[in-house]
Amino acid sequence: MNLHCVDQGENGYNDHKDARVDRRGILRLCALTLAASAGGLKNLPRGAELPSRRLTIKPYTWEGPYSEMRNNGAKHDWRLCAEVRAPWMTQGERLIVRSSEVVGYETGFLYDDHFPPSEPEGRGKHYHHIPFRWKEPRDNRSLSANCLVPNKGEFSLAMSAREDYLDIVLSLRNDLSTAMGEIDWAFCVVGIESASFSDSARTRTYLFDGHGLRTFDELRRDPKMELFNVTPGHGFVPAGHKMLSVSPVEAKASVVMVESPDRRHVAALGFERAYAIYGDAIGNKCFHADPYFGPLRKPGEKRTVKGRLYLMDGTAESAFARFQRDFPVTA
Repeated sequence: MNLHCVDQGENGYNDHKDARVDRRGILRLCALTLAASAGGLKNLPRGAELPSRRLTIKPYTWEGPYSEMRNNGAKHDWRLCAEVRAPWMTQGERLIVRSSEVVGYETGFLYDDHFPPSEPEGRGKHYHHIPFRWKEPRDNRSLSANCLVPNKGEFSLAMSAREDYLDIVLSLRNDLSTAMGEIDWAFCVVGIESASFSDSARTRTYLFDGHGLRTFDELRRDPKMELFNVTPGHGFVPAGHKMLSVSPVEAKASVVMVESPDRRHVAALGFERAYAIYGDAIGNKCFHADPYFGPLRKPGEKRTVKGRLYLMDGTAESAFARFQRDFPVTA
């Protein structure tokens, strides 16, 4: 890229001192531009500042188009939801991370954010809801919560904003006197308030089938929500998803990707292990790659799964390559 820095006005300078001052200011501006173009913040002159290029994350408040839509249908506890924005998003655009839609085990829930509880004749029949909240955030860079459910277990989550991704750490401990069995943690990214990542047609939402990236639209057999098993999950389908159509296509990588309409940006949610990829194209405009913990067989046993939500420049192909570098073992 060639940058031309003009150091004189249309009519020239009459005062040489003013010319030197203006020249220094323009040269300083050129240095800032060059440093920003190269991504080299370390090369900026001392004291120089540029707008932050990092993602921001903060607690979600129950207001806006998403809440209005939910108020006309099924409400849920929003206290463990977060608002995530990238610096290139348009004014008012955001993704809503519904971090703990369900945290369940074979016979019950540690957490279910639905009002009323899901599975009312099953795991939700005797469920007692505890309204957990984020720890008081000190900035717009991180959120965390430790959620103790007496006599059942504890789950915790932490999300930290980096330049173009969120680091995600999810942990769960079994405090039952018996095995918990398989764990299902529904981690939902809602796109209804994001023009970039709301994909009603499912033509911009991708998974990897072992041969290449395929869109949900290419693969779907059911006009409603369809679930794709992911290889690390060994075919696990939690009780709450038994009514969904399960695709015969199995995803071979634990990541789902959504491109923006202009293919300039991509969102990708991936974990080191996932058991299901799916999304709601009609209501929330959400996408999932739900993390796989595997069965907890012993009292006191604890598992942790790490993941990332990328909001980055590029296409689904570039996001998939990035995920493979960050999480080399995807099966």
